[in-house]
Amino acid sequence: MMNARNKALNELTALSRFVFCSPNGIQAEWLSAALGKWGTLLQEKASVMELLPRIAELKPLLVLLDFSGVEHANDQAGVLSSDVHGASAHAIELARALTKAMPTLPLVAVGSMAFPEGAIAALRAGVSDFIDVSASEDEARDVVQRVLAKAEARGSAPVPVKRGQLVTLLGVRSGIGTSTLAAHLADMIQQRHTGHGGKRNTTDSRVALLDLGLPAGDGKLYLSANGNFDFAEAVRNLRRFDETLVHTALPRSTGGVTVISLPHNLSEMRTVSHHDALALLDRLRLYFDVLIADLGGFTNQDFIANLTGAADQVWLVTDQSVGALVSLAGALQELNERHPDDGKRQLIVNRYDERFGMAANQIAERFKLPLLATLPERTLKLNASANRGKLLHDVSPHDIYIRMIDGLIDGLLKHEKNTPPKQGMGRLLHKILLKK
Repeated sequence: MMNARNKALNELTALSRFVFCSPNGIQAEWLSAALGKWGTLLQEKASVMELLPRIAELKPLLVLLDFSGVEHANDQAGVLSSDVHGASAHAIELARALTKAMPTLPLVAVGSMAFPEGAIAALRAGVSDFIDVSASEDEARDVVQRVLAKAEARGSAPVPVKRGQLVTLLGVRSGIGTSTLAAHLADMIQQRHTGHGGKRNTTDSRVALLDLGLPAGDGKLYLSANGNFDFAEAVRNLRRFDETLVHTALPRSTGGVTVISLPHNLSEMRTVSHHDALALLDRLRLYFDVLIADLGGFTNQDFIANLTGAADQVWLVTDQSVGALVSLAGALQELNERHPDDGKRQLIVNRYDERFGMAANQIAERFKLPLLATLPERTLKLNASANRGKLLHDVSPHDIYIRMIDGLIDGLLKHEKNTPPKQGMGRLLHKILLKK
C-alpha cells in the first residue's frame, strides 16, 4: 500500500483543491487546517442540483461530505439530530448523485464518532472512507492519503489543472516601497504577456495584483485602476466566481492588470475567514498567469502565514534602516512560529545604497535568507513619475530600477516555465510520506 500511495501522490500536480459540501463553518476551519499544507479547501453550501455542476467545474481532488448530524452548523457546540435521515439527508442525496454523475470522483464522509449514526448513513450512501473531526489532524491526512492511493489504483487520478503562480511580497513594514515594487512588477509582467513595447492589448488581463498592503489602496492608485470590487466583496461572492465575473466586475488598470484592493472600511476584513481567503486565491489562479500579492505593512499574522504558505514564492522586502531590520526579524519569527521555512523565502533589499550601512549580503547572511535582488535608491524618480500618473518604466524604461525588476521577472517567468508538474502537491505529499 505504501508504494501505491507514493505513486498516487507523485502523480498529483498543481491541482490542489478539496471541496467540503456543508454549511458547517467550524468543521470547515478544522479541515482547512488539517489539509492546508497540501491545498485549498473550498466550502460549498447549496442544493444538490446546484452542487453537481459546481463540483464538475472545480475538478477537486476529492469531495468531503458532512455526515456529522449537526443541525446548527454555525453554533460552536452544534446540536446533534436524533433523526439521521433529516440531518444527513442532504449528504446522502449528494453522495448518490455524485456517484452516479462522476463515478471516479473520490468521496470522503466527515463526522464525529460522538454521532455514529452519521458513519452508518455514509456507508449506506456508498461512502466508506470517514474523517472523524474529534480525532487528530494527522488521522484526517491519513484518510486523504489512503483515498487518493485508491483512486490511483483504480486509474482515476485527477486531471491536472493549470494554475497561475502566486508571488507574495511581504514588506516587513509600511513605507519601504513594497507597494511601488508590486505595482511595477505587475504592470511589467502584464506587458511581457500582452505585448512588450508598442500597442498593448489591455483586454487580455493575465496578471492580478492583490493590493493588500497598508496604507490601503496604494497599488490601485499607482496603476490608475478603475472599479470598487474589493477583496472582502470578492470573498463574499466566491461562489459566483467565473470567467465572466473576473473580466467584468474586478477593477482593471489602463495597462490591463486586474487589481483587488482592501476594502475602504478595513473592519470588513474581520468577516473574511482564512480558508475563504485561500479559496479565493485558488479560484483566481485559474484565470491569471501570475498573481502578485502585496502584503507591505499588513498586520494580521495568521492571514500572512496562510497566504505565504500557499504562495509559490515569498519575497521579503526590507531596506537598510534599523527599524526595517528589526521588523524583518519580527516577521521571520512570526512566520517560523506558524510554518517552517520551506525554501520559498527570498530577500529583496530595496532603496539600496552601500553608503547607508550594512551591505545586502550581510543582511542576507544575518537573517539566513537567499538574497534575490537589491533595488537601488530611486525615491526622487519614482515620486516624480507617480506625480505624473505614470510608472517609472513608462517614463524611463532603461532606469537601473527598471532593469533590476526586469531581472526579477526573467527569473519568475523562467521558474514558471521550468517548474515540472510534480512540483505541486504531489511532491510535498511524497516528502511527507517518506518521513514516516
